[in-house]
Formats: sequence, C-alpha cells, structure tokens
Amino acid sequence: MHSIRTDSRPGGVTVILPLKNLLDAKITGLSSYYLRPDMGDPTIDIPLINMGDIGDGVINTRTVKKVTVRKTGKLENDTILPGDVILTLRAQPFRAVIAGEDVAGAALSANLVGLRCSDRIKPEILATWFNSSAGQRVLAPRAGISTLVGISLKELLQVEVPVPSHEKQDLLSRYLALAVEHTRILKEEQKLLNSIADSMMNSL
Repeated sequence: MHSIRTDSRPGGVTVILPLKNLLDAKITGLSSYYLRPDMGDPTIDIPLINMGDIGDGVINTRTVKKVTVRKTGKLENDTILPGDVILTLRAQPFRAVIAGEDVAGAALSANLVGLRCSDRIKPEILATWFNSSAGQRVLAPRAGISTLVGISLKELLQVEVPVPSHEKQDLLSRYLALAVEHTRILKEEQKLLNSIADSMMNSL
C-alpha cells in the first residue's frame, strides 16, 4: 500500500513509495571475503570506491584505488554502472552521488550501497532527496543515535520516498542540471581567483 500527497500546482501529485519499489537492482559493498582472497583463488584488479572518495556531491576519481579481489560470478553483478546512485551507509550526514562513466565497473566498499533506479524515479531526484534535509530526517532515525552507527540495507529499503509525477521530475531534473553547472562554473572561477592571488604574492 502506498500513500498519495497532492497539491494545487500542475503535476503536483506525489506518491510515497518504499525505496525497494523504486529500484531495478541493488549493488552491495564488498565483504572481507572478496578483499582477502586465499592463495590460489582467482582474482581480479578492480577500482574500489570508499566513503572517503565521496564529497561535494561527486566521486573523486583521483583517490579511487584499484585493489585485488576474489573473482566470483556474483562480483559481476556487484559493480557500478553509470547512473547508479551511490549512498553512504555510515557517518551522518548520509551522502549520495550519481556514478558517471568514469567509475563504470568499479566496486563499492562495505560502507556504501549502489541503487539502480527503475523508470519510476530519476537518479538525480533520488540522490538529491537523500542529500536534502527532508531525506536526512527520514534516514537518521533508522541509523540509531550514534554518528558512527550505520543504516542497514534492510532498513534502507523500507524508507518511504516521495515520488513526483514524471512531469515534475523532468522540471526538477532540468533545474538540478543547471544548479550543477552553476556550481561547476563557480568552482572554476574560484580556482582562477586563487591562482591570480597566488601569482601576485609570488611576484612580490
């Protein structure tokens, strides 16, 4: 059973659904079984995304390291595809990012989970909701009172997520894309200003 919230604006119907109903697949983090292969086990070198690689809404690919892991059939289903939402499961605030082409085929550490959205919700909508104060208020009680306590995958899948109409999702996605581009330009301008200031000091 799901609930519906409406408002008077165009496309204002919002359906509240458990996260598990919005996903095509879940990509779980690698356990020690994979990270500690025994002598003679088949292995593969693969990029491994850790919590420390996630910040400011992006994955810092420069810090993502390749590791040697045990190669199994299941591993093929536990790697990231572009568009997957990657969510931290520990250390509040929880952080969500969207995987790009540059991390396709990477695996996740045990403190992360990958969420492959169905056509019911756009990845950028889900990631932004997780990062918002509204999303944090829903996630935090399920993680316990300690900032070190994590949220289990079972608990996460029960989280109820507001799902706007496709029309509204399209509008929100366009706004979010503009916001991301604006932030990128601001960061580039800040780098330029810092470089000019540094050059001026070095010329003294």
